[in-house]
Amino acid sequence: MARILGKIIGLIINIVLIPVVLILSIPVGILKARRNAKSRLLFTGTEQSLLAKAQRAINIENNGLFSPDEDLLEVARCIEQARCEYQEIKGRDRFDSSFSEFLMPRINQLHVGDWDNVISFFDLSKFNLSEQDELHHESVGDLVKALQNYIVTYKRENGISPETVMLDHNIHMMFAHAGIYKNSKGYFGDTAIIPVGNVEGGVTWKAIEPAAKTKPCDEFDDDIPF
Repeated sequence: MARILGKIIGLIINIVLIPVVLILSIPVGILKARRNAKSRLLFTGTEQSLLAKAQRAINIENNGLFSPDEDLLEVARCIEQARCEYQEIKGRDRFDSSFSEFLMPRINQLHVGDWDNVISFFDLSKFNLSEQDELHHESVGDLVKALQNYIVTYKRENGISPETVMLDHNIHMMFAHAGIYKNSKGYFGDTAIIPVGNVEGGVTWKAIEPAAKTKPCDEFDDDIPF
């Protein structure tokens, strides 16, 4: 009898506790769901793709299978370092900037030799610009016109357009973000634009002077008397 009574009491307790457990588990589940949603919202799908590419480049270097392009590896390391810092900041403080806004100024400060390759590999043109970059973006039209005027002036003074113009890499990044190079001939004709870290003379752009043509030597004349 006592055993049966104990089972009945235990069953009643379990029945009473089930709703309590369910009620208490709801806030925990909500908090967990919010935490997961926050984690997903920390990086957009495009940013996650960027992080995956950066991690892949770093893994290739670490595995020693072959060494990726130095420019790509430098940018990949910058992206990974920015990710670590961004997650730390977001977990500690209120920080409303997106990861791409946090990242792009860091990438713009890198000294990269082939920006076209970097932009193409990481699809950097997909990302929105930060406020500072947007201010620069507003002046892209003026910079394009100024460079066009420089090319026209060069042609007027030298008779031909410059074959190649060295361009400050920061301005090059601005042009790339604005999509100028998608139709570069429409802006700069047949003049090739080459981004460099530091243009000679500290200017924004400079034409590369063509190599002076050496005057061919006269053919040796056997009939010249000695």
